[in-house]
Amino acid sequence: MATSRYFMPTHIKFGIGALSSLKEILKSEDRVYLVTDPGLEKLGMADKVRAIIDETGAACHTYNDIVPNPTADLVNEAMNDLKSFAPTTIVALGGGSPTDVGKIMAALATNDRPLEDYQWNGVPFENPSLPFIAIPTTSGTGSEVTRVAVIIDRKLKKGINSDVLFPKYAIIDPELMTGLPRYLTATTGVDALTHAIEAYVGLNSNPFTDSYAEEAIRLIGKSLWRACANGNDIEARKDMAIASCLAGAAMDQGGLGMVHAMSSPLCAYFNMAHGESNSVLLERVMEYNLMAKPEKFAKIAELLGCQLDGLDLFEKAEMSVMAVHRLFEQTGAVVDLKKFGVSSKDADLIAEETNRMFMIRNNPRKSTDADCKQVFLNILSDYGIE
Repeated sequence: MATSRYFMPTHIKFGIGALSSLKEILKSEDRVYLVTDPGLEKLGMADKVRAIIDETGAACHTYNDIVPNPTADLVNEAMNDLKSFAPTTIVALGGGSPTDVGKIMAALATNDRPLEDYQWNGVPFENPSLPFIAIPTTSGTGSEVTRVAVIIDRKLKKGINSDVLFPKYAIIDPELMTGLPRYLTATTGVDALTHAIEAYVGLNSNPFTDSYAEEAIRLIGKSLWRACANGNDIEARKDMAIASCLAGAAMDQGGLGMVHAMSSPLCAYFNMAHGESNSVLLERVMEYNLMAKPEKFAKIAELLGCQLDGLDLFEKAEMSVMAVHRLFEQTGAVVDLKKFGVSSKDADLIAEETNRMFMIRNNPRKSTDADCKQVFLNILSDYGIE
């Protein structure tokens, strides 16, 4: 039996009003580099963070040009800006994109080689990162508790993995998520659900990741629809924030699978948001994987509230797909795939890219290019795309 690994050193500060704990972490002599995106700047969330930083007496500089699916060019541009400020601490406010960029910037700030060496050439980081604080504003990526930063380069969404990329602190405040629109609430929630499901059925799952994944699935099944029905339902937001964090830890420690492997080319070539691509892919990939882990898919159905009396094992497993479909319809996590310009002409490219992603090795059912192509064509058929 293979030995399992579990290591998660991030200090989590969680709860309603947790944002104020930033005052306990920062010192007056700190120089804080705040990484965020234009939307959060416009909504005034960045102002809230800067106001707390100001209370500590620390200096602050903001980089707010982060976009979905950040590229290596964006990271290098941000690093040029960072060097002129010489920060002692980096804070990321936002979803997965600001968090991933902030993580890699914190590591690059203390290590001399270019990004491509760490991303493509297998060079390990020699030095610890600058202290990095993640403040998520969505309940989806779980990046606040992972050792990976995902950056697009060479038309590939390629992760950089290292223990130095773990945030030193994660400040998880459900109040920051109450203003998230329904569609983003739904698709980022599906991202968290996908993390939990893929970690749960993956080949590298273990008792620690299973316990996190099961609780994440249960909470999402109970609370995502409530968060979408009423964005100000603070208890639902709290449940989703916990679920996202648990699912993030589960997938970081247990791995992912075909959904994320196929999501990478969809995001890289068609600029789909990560939660959108997962929403498009999850049902059909679950169907493909059912035969590999029917007992775990049956458990997923149970966790999502399905009535399973009188069903055999495979029928119970199939109910998990039905439950996910129902959740998508109820919450509004149905993506307009046609607007991204995807067609059957892209099937070979998507299949080849999927099957060369490292994550596919953890998928519970071994796949060929032909398998991946057929899954993708089935998805296109669902959307009436030729």
